[in-house]
Amino acid sequence: MKFSRKKISTFIGSVMAVSALLTGTSAFAANNVARPNLDWHVLDGVKVNSTASLCPQSSVKVCNDNIIDALYADNNFMPYWLNPALVSAIMPQLQALADSNTLPGMKQRIQELKKLETRRDERGFDLLLTDTYLVYVDYVHQLMQDPRPLYNSQPVKLTSLSLTMAQQYFPLTVQKINSLIPSSQFVPTMGVINHLLSLPANPLDSSDVHFGKVINIGEPIPYGDKVATVLWNLGYLTQPQYQQIVAQTKITNSGVLNQAIKAFEENYGLKADGIIGPDVVSQLTRPYSSLVRLAALNLQRERFAQLEGDGPQIIVNIPDYKMTLYDNQEPVFESKIIDGMPKRPTNLFQSYINTVVINPYWYVPETIKVQNTIPSAKANPNFLANNRMDVINSWSDRSVVPPSSIDWATVNPKTFAHEFRQDPGPENALGRVAFLMPDSFSVYMHDESQSEYPLFKRRHRDLSSGCMRVQQPRKMATFILSYQNMPNLPSVDDMINTNNHREIGLNTHVNLDVAYLTAWVTPNGQLAMRPDIYGYDNPRAKPIQNQFISIPNYRTHQRMTLALNGQSS
Repeated sequence: MKFSRKKISTFIGSVMAVSALLTGTSAFAANNVARPNLDWHVLDGVKVNSTASLCPQSSVKVCNDNIIDALYADNNFMPYWLNPALVSAIMPQLQALADSNTLPGMKQRIQELKKLETRRDERGFDLLLTDTYLVYVDYVHQLMQDPRPLYNSQPVKLTSLSLTMAQQYFPLTVQKINSLIPSSQFVPTMGVINHLLSLPANPLDSSDVHFGKVINIGEPIPYGDKVATVLWNLGYLTQPQYQQIVAQTKITNSGVLNQAIKAFEENYGLKADGIIGPDVVSQLTRPYSSLVRLAALNLQRERFAQLEGDGPQIIVNIPDYKMTLYDNQEPVFESKIIDGMPKRPTNLFQSYINTVVINPYWYVPETIKVQNTIPSAKANPNFLANNRMDVINSWSDRSVVPPSSIDWATVNPKTFAHEFRQDPGPENALGRVAFLMPDSFSVYMHDESQSEYPLFKRRHRDLSSGCMRVQQPRKMATFILSYQNMPNLPSVDDMINTNNHREIGLNTHVNLDVAYLTAWVTPNGQLAMRPDIYGYDNPRAKPIQNQFISIPNYRTHQRMTLALNGQSS
């Protein structure tokens, strides 16, 4: 959707000419009225059908008629979008919103704007673009209050903007418009989106395409020319490489094409072995429109995983099974993670690490207590002793209750009054190091028990009961403690080797954002994809609970009600 800067710039002269013919008003003010009002007849020449979807409660052609009237009055009824730089700043953001499919009617609204621009209807274009800008402001503010539509496939529902809120984004400047950009990667992501939109349909996106078998290295590739076309379209082959491959009488899984397949597998979170199996085929055959939607949807999700300030910050990406520690917005440390299984997903939230625990106790969360610990204790009299676990009276009274004093045969897991605590040690569920943060879900980042270290070798690591297990917790602890100005603190290894429980409160908190991003653009400009392990990208038969997707911010105490009520979205 490109809007001609030349045509927009000629609007200046035409508006001034029309304004001179109106008595004391402007091109946007109605004639023959004692008090100037906006002339809504400028929209009579175009059908604005998008409003019925964007804001069904509106009885006029736009969503924000009263606010628009007041804003143009503030501007002496002169147009707002004379400067082509303003149009260039807002249109890509509106396109990204439309492509995300999270606001019904936005694609249609952009088509209406394009029609007005094509017809050189500058006044109608200005008026409708102002309303669309206000719709976008409302959309962003709604997401800040309730981000669930980005994960539950429900549309964002707009509410009536107040004039005070709208005036914060006027008078128009590029800086104010850009304050609404969802991600620091907005420009490269829109470059990829526009490229995908320019392509013909995926040649492998057909019910007639059936590979039938795994294609090993060196073997002929069915539909080899189409596979090469997809890899060329997605940036994994240069044009000379592509032309050389499709000129071959028999295309095999070898050479440059095999290297492109490996790079594709790497970017899509698949095993980068160059073998074309079912997982590779399912990604190669994706419609480009699906890639566009997911890239745009994840742009909006990045609003909740932004790098902020100059201090240390950790971003965990659940589908990527990875955490990254940033310092001054530059990555300084990465580690694989294990996150929650689909039936016990890791919560998405924003918080900060305020305590590092060496040789931690593990206080068993309620879900694990009910579903695992008590059934195991009932079935095996030695379970608690074998796992170095104590029964404690309560969270407030941590005195030990002898297991022999409990009639396990009659215990109801859902009404059991006591709690469980596991002693420090190499087989502690939290391992040797834990990182605590304010949250309401009993979620931590922590080490792994020694016997389960091999789990980090798996590609799909949605295996925990909700916590985030870190492959390199000692290095992570060393980095975090280096920010604390504690020169007399022993090394992490030395503290672990004492086998003593120790809690270290942090002077410098480390911001933590737990995010869910299944698509993003790599530094070399290619689209990276990850499996949608929790089903947040597409509609689900079973609704997702608020507590997992409302992204409470424990740094600012926002959205807590949505996070804690646990109701279905």
